[in-house]
This record gives sequence, structure tokens and C-alpha cells, in this order.
Amino acid sequence: MTVSYNSGDFLVIKNGESEIQYEILECGINQIRIKDTLQGIESARSMVDIDELVVSGKAVIHQRNLKERKLQHNNAADFASYPEKARQSARDRYKFVINVLDSQLPSHSVQRVTPVIEQVWNSHSFEVLNQKPSARSVQRWIKSYIEAGKSIRGLVTNNQDKGNRNPKVDSCVEAFISQAIANFKQLEQPSIAKSYDYLKTLIHYNNISINDESRKLKVMNQSAFIKRLEKEAKKELMIARMGKKEANKAFKTAKLPQEISLILQRVESDHTQLDLFIVDEKESMILGRPYVTAILDYKSKCILGFYIGFEKPSYLSIARALRHAILPKSYVKELYKDVENEWECYGVPRVLVVDRGKDFESVALRDACLDLNIRIQKNPGKHPWYKGSIESYFKSINNGLLNDMKGKVFPNIVETNAYNPQKHAVITMGLFLKIFHIWLIDIYHQNKVSRGTIIPKISWREDLERVPRRVINKDALDIVLAEKATRKNSKDGIVIDHIRYACDELTTLRDELGCKNVQLKYNREDLGYIYVLDERNPRNKVYLKVPALNQKYAKGLSKHQHQVIVAFNKKYLDGQLNLESLALAKMKIKQLIEEHLESRKEKLISTNQNIARLANAGQQSDQSVKSSIFNHDIESPPAYEGLPKPSVKHSAKEANSIQDHLFESDNSKEVLPSKLNLKKRRRDE
Repeated sequence: MTVSYNSGDFLVIKNGESEIQYEILECGINQIRIKDTLQGIESARSMVDIDELVVSGKAVIHQRNLKERKLQHNNAADFASYPEKARQSARDRYKFVINVLDSQLPSHSVQRVTPVIEQVWNSHSFEVLNQKPSARSVQRWIKSYIEAGKSIRGLVTNNQDKGNRNPKVDSCVEAFISQAIANFKQLEQPSIAKSYDYLKTLIHYNNISINDESRKLKVMNQSAFIKRLEKEAKKELMIARMGKKEANKAFKTAKLPQEISLILQRVESDHTQLDLFIVDEKESMILGRPYVTAILDYKSKCILGFYIGFEKPSYLSIARALRHAILPKSYVKELYKDVENEWECYGVPRVLVVDRGKDFESVALRDACLDLNIRIQKNPGKHPWYKGSIESYFKSINNGLLNDMKGKVFPNIVETNAYNPQKHAVITMGLFLKIFHIWLIDIYHQNKVSRGTIIPKISWREDLERVPRRVINKDALDIVLAEKATRKNSKDGIVIDHIRYACDELTTLRDELGCKNVQLKYNREDLGYIYVLDERNPRNKVYLKVPALNQKYAKGLSKHQHQVIVAFNKKYLDGQLNLESLALAKMKIKQLIEEHLESRKEKLISTNQNIARLANAGQQSDQSVKSSIFNHDIESPPAYEGLPKPSVKHSAKEANSIQDHLFESDNSKEVLPSKLNLKKRRRDE
């Protein structure tokens, strides 16, 4: 989780096998003054150097506040790991807390907090709260939030760990209650009494077929039904009764005025497909046009981070760009020595502005941003100018960086024969990322933008003295950005999409808790491991990193690659989903792709682009670059005992059919052409 440096906290720096503990005496923006607790020697360190040590895991902050220390631990349970009801309640509380803090009141007294509570209650919808909270409650929430290091985790209640948690209403009745609520929302506007009668009718009709009186369902009383109606989103109920226009008037959002005057206050994110064809580094074959997901700081116009590759716009590409934006850019000195200036931009932003695309609507993004204390602001539909800075940046890429590059695409050219970008393309992914870094750091950040009123680097540096940047350990960040799932911890370990995960710690967890469902998080970029939530101590939940048993198959394997392998195995091989069959499918796909790449001189770019996505060509999580799809990740794992290596060579006709059909569908239902009757070939072998 994100941490900030505070006087009185302790900084533990690892030095080989030993650890040295320092007390933080004073924190500035550029320097931090610390004292060796053992020898009493005081010294000053660069804030950037300390940030990089914390991010890499070579240093750990031990907060003075024990509650904050527990919640901010690197493998502590993230916000997404808590039950949905607890997260709903925390999200409701967060709206009051953040608005009170944003109002910058001189104090949080009852008299000053009450008007803000009234405004928030009248301008927002809530998931759980059915009555306005008192000022005393909001004061307690603010205290918990601050003690937790300004993390939403501090607003999560532990109600799920105490008292009688059995539902008062039979679970079988819930379906009928939902039908009665839907009846109440009809445009015909039935009364509450009518909808309650409808509920009774449904339950009594269900009881006709039940002979045992003790098993018959009971009807909740009308007052309880009314409370259930009140818990429904008020805005949706008013839309059903009064129409969308009246509901929008009643529930209009009264946002507190906020001037964007500092860096990291507001960032904008979006995707675009570059107007440039990228070629393979080894064979000079056109791979297609890569996608860019960028995150831009609104105030300074600096780029905080980006992802460039062939992964289509999705939560994965957003998570990659967000991770790049938050972490320091120390890799630039090692990988791009021709860059003259430093890329000083990193940190956790306060507000992330996005459009209403499906990729920005995911629950994973919402919970990750809440955990990082990032508020998501969604623009109205068909209003791209609401995030004009990022749109302007993409225009700068196409008009400035790509203006004279070989292989540039001209979408508005009428005479297509005037310039054929496919014949002129020479830029590889490695070369492009090198050029991109030089252009971004040494040109874009150094020159005037925004109609000549801002120089990004100068604007960024102007605010560094006023804006403390939060940092986060990269392993903790990986957990926050990973996606959530639930699986059973059985005697064979945990199985996700036919990959088995197990270790000694997981066995111990199963011995103590039994074979039960556990919460876990997985990384779409690497299925070689998962994070399993250890719930043995409900007040101090942590994640256990559990590896896949077959690391030769799963290590470094992306979810997209695995989905293609599984679909291929089901359709064209024996359909068995054991380790040997998946490994065989993996090698078959490698061979088929190689045959495709050798088959024709002229190939469909869309096919090559899908293969590039499968090979994960482009920017990697460690900021290295994969520039070729030859010898890519979908290759035979080393040494599978007793597993025959496929040696079938396909005819030219069959190989050519791959070009027309390979990876046509994103859902992997048709990953390879039906003309390749591999089952028959296997029997013939």
C-alpha cells in the first residue's frame, strides 16, 4: 500500500543479511533526515533514493501508528479482499470523509462538518446507508481514515467477524423479494401495498407444492419490505416512478469547487492506436499498429506513465500504465543511455479522469483505485473535450513524433497508392520505444505545450516543494492491481483454469481451516503464481504467494496465451486438460505459427498483430522490450519427460489457411482454422 514519510516513523534498510533501523527526524520534499537508532548517527538522504529503496523492497517503513503499520504492510489484505457488504459500507463512508477533507475546514467540529454532511447526503446515492450519518460518526470515520494512512482500508468495518451473521430472511425468499422490488419499479407505478401483495402471492404459490409445514417459506412483514425498498438505490426508484429527467434533477451531483493548481491532483488516461506500422526485429515482417495507453498529469502536462504494445484496450493495459505511472523511472538510465534528461515524474495521483469505455468500468479498476486512494472521475458520454489534455497529447504523438517516420499511416489519404506504409515500414518495437523515450523526455517535456503557456518539466518541478509524493512497494502494488477470484483449497491445492497451485504454506492453511473456498488474486501477465488470502487472523489478513506446480508451463505465461492453448487443445487435440496435453498444445501452436510465418511473403497484418499480442510483443512489466515474435513465449517448455514433440509439417495450403483464420475471435473459440484436422493427423501418426 502507499506510504508517506512522517517524523517519528522508522525506516529499516536492508544491507545484505543485516538490517539497519533509522528514526525519521524530519521530512522535506527533496531530503529526509534520519538517525541510526543503534549508533545515534544522524544523516540526510535524497528523497528519490529512499523512494527507490522502498519501491524495490530494500527498505521498509514501520509506521509509529500500529493500525497504519498493520494495514500498510506489503502483503496486507487489499481493499478488494474484504466482503462486498463491507466494501459497500466503506465506499459510502468514503464519500463523506473525502468531501469533508476536501472542503479544507479550519476544524472538524460538529458545527463545521454538519453542512458538508447535508450536502453530500443530498447529492450522492449510497449503496448501504439508508439514513444520514451523524456528525460524530463522520468524525470517527475521519479519524480512522487518517490513522490508516489516509487509506479506505481504515473505513472497512469488522462486522463480518462478530455477532450472529445468519440472515434473518430465508435465502429462498430473496428471489421473491427481488421480483417484488422489480414489480414496484414498473412504469405503471404500483403502490407499495400492491407490490407487497405481489410478494405474498409469489411465496404462497411456492408453498403449495411443499407438504411439510416446517419447510414452507414465511412472508416478511410489510414494514420490513418497505425497509428493503429504501435500501434500493433511491435514484433508480425515482427513475421508475418519475422518469430519468426528474431523477437527475433530484440527484444531481453538487461537486465542491476545486481548482487544479498542483501536480498529481488530476491525471487523465485514455487509449489510442498509433498511426505507425511496427516491424519484427528479426524478420522485418510487419506486426501491425500497436496501442498506447497513457496517463498524463493535468497541471504540468507531463506524462506519468504509459503502456505500448499489442494488448487491446482493457483493464490489463490500464493496470500496466498505472503501475508505470506510480513507480520511479530509474530504468531509463540503464535501458536508454541516449536520453539526456531525467524523467522525474512518478507518484500516486489524486483523481483519475477517464471516459465511459467498458475497459474503465471494471470492478478491479474501481477497487484498486479506492485502495490507492485515487478517485475515478468519469466524463459524460460523447464529451471528449472534458479530458482535452490527453487528447492533445495523442495529437502531439501523431503530428510531432510520427510525422516523418517510415511506415506512418495516413488515414485521410484518398489516393491510397500515393504512399503505402506497409512497404516503407522499418521501425521495430525496440527502436520505437527508444525513440519514444527520447522524444518524450528530451523533447516533449522540455518544450512549450498548451498553446505555448506551459513547459511540462518546469511546471512539474515548480510543485515538488509543495506536493509530497506517496510511494508503494512494487510487490504490494502488484497485489493491489491483480484481479480477484475465489477457488477451493482442496487436497490437490488450488486449480485455476486447469493450472494447479500448491506450496507448504497453502497446505498448512488447509490443515487449519479445512478444504474451503479462499479468496485469491492473480496477475494476467504471469500465471506462474497467485496470491492467496490467509484469513486465519481476521484482524490481520495477509496474502501468501503460491507458485504453480508446473513452472515450466506457467511461469511467464499470460492469461491470453493460456486461453488460446486451452481452446486449441479442446478443439484440435484430445481435449484432455492435464499438464501433458496443455504442454503438447503449447508446442503445436508454436509449430503452426512458425509454419505460418514461413508460408507466404504477403501476410494479413491483422493476423500478424494477433500473433504479436499472443507473443506479448512490446513493453514488458520490467520496462524491457520484446521486439520479435520469433522465439516468442509460446514455445516448447524444456524437457517434458515422456511427451512427444510434434513433428507434423503441414502442406502449403494448410499453412496458408492459418493466415486467414488464426486468432480471428478474441474469445478464443476459433483460435485456429477448422481445415487443420489435427485430430485425424494425430490418429494417423
